[in-house]
Amino acid sequence: MKLLERLKTSRPDSLSKKLPDDAFVMLDPAVEVLDAEIAEHRLLSHGYLEIGMVVPPGEGLVDFVTTLSNEPVNVAVLRAQFDDQSMIDEMLASLRQHGFMHITSQTKPSTEELEHLRRIAECARTASLRRSIVIDLDGEISLEQISTRLKDETHPPELLLRCAQLADYKLTLSELARLRQKGIVRMHQTVVQTQCLASDNELRRSLIRLGAAVYLDGISWPAPNHPIAGLEEMVRDCVAIHLLMTPDLSIMDEAERRRVLTWATSAFISGLCLRLDPDALWPAGDAAEDDFDAIFKAVRAIENALGDVLIVNLPSDEVLLGNAASSTSPGRVSDFAKRFRAAYLRWRLPLLKACENDNSWSQVPEVEDKLVRAQEDLLPNHPELLLLKPGSIVVDVCGGLGRVARRLSPAVGEDGLVISVEMFRCLSDRARRFACERNFTNLDFRPGLAQRLALPDASVDAAVNEWTGGIWELGLGASMVKEMARVVRPGGRIAVTHRLVQLHLASLRQPWVQYDEIYAWIREAFVHPDLTIIAERIWGQIVPSLIGEHATLWRKQYMPRLINPYDVIYRYDDSPDTRADVYLTVIAQRR
Repeated sequence: MKLLERLKTSRPDSLSKKLPDDAFVMLDPAVEVLDAEIAEHRLLSHGYLEIGMVVPPGEGLVDFVTTLSNEPVNVAVLRAQFDDQSMIDEMLASLRQHGFMHITSQTKPSTEELEHLRRIAECARTASLRRSIVIDLDGEISLEQISTRLKDETHPPELLLRCAQLADYKLTLSELARLRQKGIVRMHQTVVQTQCLASDNELRRSLIRLGAAVYLDGISWPAPNHPIAGLEEMVRDCVAIHLLMTPDLSIMDEAERRRVLTWATSAFISGLCLRLDPDALWPAGDAAEDDFDAIFKAVRAIENALGDVLIVNLPSDEVLLGNAASSTSPGRVSDFAKRFRAAYLRWRLPLLKACENDNSWSQVPEVEDKLVRAQEDLLPNHPELLLLKPGSIVVDVCGGLGRVARRLSPAVGEDGLVISVEMFRCLSDRARRFACERNFTNLDFRPGLAQRLALPDASVDAAVNEWTGGIWELGLGASMVKEMARVVRPGGRIAVTHRLVQLHLASLRQPWVQYDEIYAWIREAFVHPDLTIIAERIWGQIVPSLIGEHATLWRKQYMPRLINPYDVIYRYDDSPDTRADVYLTVIAQRR
């Protein structure tokens, strides 16, 4: 049977089967090995599926991948080249699972055959990916139709609602929020895109209950030409507002970037959504890779200062990490735009890999909950220390995977809100997914910076920060505390928690200390004219043993792997003696 005939009868679930020795395999022609090396790891970029893959350190691993390029390779020949047959099968399975490699005949697939191979790979991947649903509210769609579409999704989707006037859909948004709070519908994220922010208190409350961000369309670059009606009220009520803008090449001018940053910061804008159209930026199509990189670096400069910047017409980080399906087909863009997108992958994937770390931390809430056990966690067990009550609004600064936000959720109730701000978008997205899977509806996860909270003065009841060593190591602790004090209402409280020391209980004379000066740093940061320290609490817990735990779940790994060195069960602990973590929580009240 010819390859194309076999492909037409192939089932996606056959991709999970072990390959026979007589099979031939080949990398997708859109796969390239990037030149970048991050902490000794190499990266693969799939320009068609727009996804990355990590090649960990290891002799011959990159050579193994390149062996599969250009021409089909016999599986038996591959297996004969390596002693570890199981490792070969694991790498082949990973490449197939994520669409990087296809089964072929002995000859290179034709264009038509390659299209079929890609369709099979896409179909197999789709079952595990989160999808986007785009609904035009102005198109007279009913609430029942929206609800049905949401329920039909295997995974809670990303919902984009478009309308010209927000106020026209006050009832629809209110009812959708009610369905969400009752657990009838679930959305990973909801965005309402509009051209008019006019609203009343009830509509803004519905947006909060819906967990929705608002994307305001039609904003000129680099700043609006006139005041935006309704913006002040939205921001005052803690609705996340993002501006949709289409920059020109002036984005590479530092003065122009300062203009957009100055305006967005003063208006407490949550973020920018930029449309970068390469065909419009370079009408002659004469831009080189360096020109593309210059644009991406300019966007990165804004992101570093503002905290939340998206390029909406390029693949999101969740797409690149293999968690969400792309909403753009590469076949529908110009060749010049394809070059632009490929350059974006080469630029963005190394940045995402740099977010990872081999230090023990956590991947899922179940592991995170072992790091700081619920029964020991000070603030969730004593919300009175923060004066929390049903209806309170709390901002969790450097919120990570959302442990603190989830635990404070019951204290503020369904009418309250916990806004979790985290610098790394990949962590915010994971935290949002964990909360959605567990039916939390009063949590809002926002990418952002501890030193620039996109909230107006005196807009929340409390602010917390827990165990973020990097903030103090980088000298940003004082700026963070200053921002926390700014956004808390008079009479509200802020709390900062950090580990002081880890004790080896069998040898107390040999403690492990991460930062010798952490207490001095925190105390110095709390020297603020509007803050009065009211409590310093010492608390702690026995450190959990890793024995019997799956190593991958304790590592910061977010991108697919060619092979995972941590796909093992811990059989011993580096420190087998009993240890205890001792934490400090400093609580202050805003005058």
